[in-house]
Amino acid sequence: MTARPPQQRFEVLDAWRGICACLVALVHVPVAHGLHAVTAFNNMQLFVDFFFVLSGFVICHAYGQKLTEPAGAANFMIRRFGRVWPLHAVILSGFLVVELAKLAASFVVQVPLDGVPFATNHSWTTLVSNLALTQAFNLHGMTSWNSPAWSIGVEFYTYAVFAFIVLSDGPRRSNFAGLAAFGLLGVVTFSPDWLFTTHDFGMFRCLYGFFLGCFVYEVRRRHPVVMGTRVETLALVTLVIFLLSTGRDATSLAAPVIFALLVYVFAAEQGAISRALHAKPAQSLGLWSYSIYIVHMLVYALLKIVFTGLAKFSWAGLSSIPAEPVKLWSFGNPALDWALVVLHLALTLWMAKLTYERIEAPARTWFAHAADAMTAAPRRAAFRKAALGHRLIIPQPDA
Repeated sequence: MTARPPQQRFEVLDAWRGICACLVALVHVPVAHGLHAVTAFNNMQLFVDFFFVLSGFVICHAYGQKLTEPAGAANFMIRRFGRVWPLHAVILSGFLVVELAKLAASFVVQVPLDGVPFATNHSWTTLVSNLALTQAFNLHGMTSWNSPAWSIGVEFYTYAVFAFIVLSDGPRRSNFAGLAAFGLLGVVTFSPDWLFTTHDFGMFRCLYGFFLGCFVYEVRRRHPVVMGTRVETLALVTLVIFLLSTGRDATSLAAPVIFALLVYVFAAEQGAISRALHAKPAQSLGLWSYSIYIVHMLVYALLKIVFTGLAKFSWAGLSSIPAEPVKLWSFGNPALDWALVVLHLALTLWMAKLTYERIEAPARTWFAHAADAMTAAPRRAAFRKAALGHRLIIPQPDA
């Protein structure tokens, strides 16, 4: 068996991205169920680090050899902004509408909805930092508005670091390894919660995972290997064992390494698991993965308002249970509670499909065209200057 030729898109890794987005959404479902007491379930929050590693891998694949001039770096940053910000801004607008509705309900009809409107983590100040994608630079001491979007902010600014380092010195493994080590050192030095840091020292966490992904891509590009079903199974078993055994301690620092192993193995797309992930449902999840990750908390916020209303009627049998970091809802019946979980996920997938088709994909296309248009003129000018300089070279006579 020989290694496959380089592909333009890693479809199996896309499928993994979608699966991980769904698992993160599952962790955040505000419903009381038995899995909340399982350590491995709560450790699925670490799948955010899979996104960082995978982003580094695919960004290095797509742009590592292309960022050779400032215009190209500008094109890259405009495209990345168009990839993450438009949908993020729309969902923030949705949260703003929810807060305004809560405010109207409390002052106009005097019906309290879920929580105090425009509370500390939903203040106007935190809204500004969220729009600027700076909410995870320890500005507020908490996650705010669409809480999972902290990772979008740090990843966007990590793109800028990537563009600068590649433009300056090319896609060198030593630079990528050094930046990954810098991120790891930052987490170890400053994070009070090891790799579970978010709004405070999440930038270090992102640098660690992202540039580890870049490093793995460069290793794989230079030394391609063939993987099969046994290796894929071993990588998956390793991941499960890690999730079962780690926690909010120093062992969590190994998460990006485990995910880098997973990415390295499944990038080959050679085994039976990879073949299964080429199926249409898995590919659809991959296509909607960013939307799933960004929209699920807004879906949950809307459902919590509905639950708050239903809880006022005894016939509904729905009640809230105090918990950290958010209160949970329950019917007091495991079967009904799991049906509630399924409802959350089903509505999230429906909304993600809608936002992908109506917002995410069109915005990405528009910004790609805008990036090309904005950077075409500088490139043409540089080309003309180089061509003119070439024509003006006066050959010297032989000595």
